[in-house]
Amino acid sequence: MIKYFTVIPAAFIFLTTTDPSELAASVNRVGVPYTIAYSLALALRYIPDIQDDFHRIKNAEEARGIEMSAKASLMTRIRRTATIIFPLLFSSMERISVVSNAMELRGFGKKKRRSWYSARPLVKADYLVIAFILLFTLGTILLTIIRGSRFYNPFLLSVSLQ
Repeated sequence: MIKYFTVIPAAFIFLTTTDPSELAASVNRVGVPYTIAYSLALALRYIPDIQDDFHRIKNAEEARGIEMSAKASLMTRIRRTATIIFPLLFSSMERISVVSNAMELRGFGKKKRRSWYSARPLVKADYLVIAFILLFTLGTILLTIIRGSRFYNPFLLSVSLQ
């Protein structure tokens, strides 16, 4: 549980503070094909739109008299929220169709490379963070090999090199 309570908020902070175009440019710069990087950017860009569609559909259902607020029981809310999935899925599929047609008409994927409008060069702080992550990863791998276990035990203070 502790692992999930520490990783999930960090992932949400990363997703909400990162510009999808900059992330795609950076992922492409690392060596991921630009078609995959651009797909990642599109997916991240449409998460807020899907949330807005969900709330719009939920409000429409409540306007029709279907109770979805905290006044209804938990199972009723879950069942009624599940009915939102189909309209949400259909609206998302329509959006995907429009975007894929537009990309195809503009010749997306025809060339080996593409330019990125929002690409940023690495600065000194970026190199320091990369170096820290590499050293930290190397240290954890070394500790795993030395201790013979990948689990941390704070009560095992002595490290034996047998």
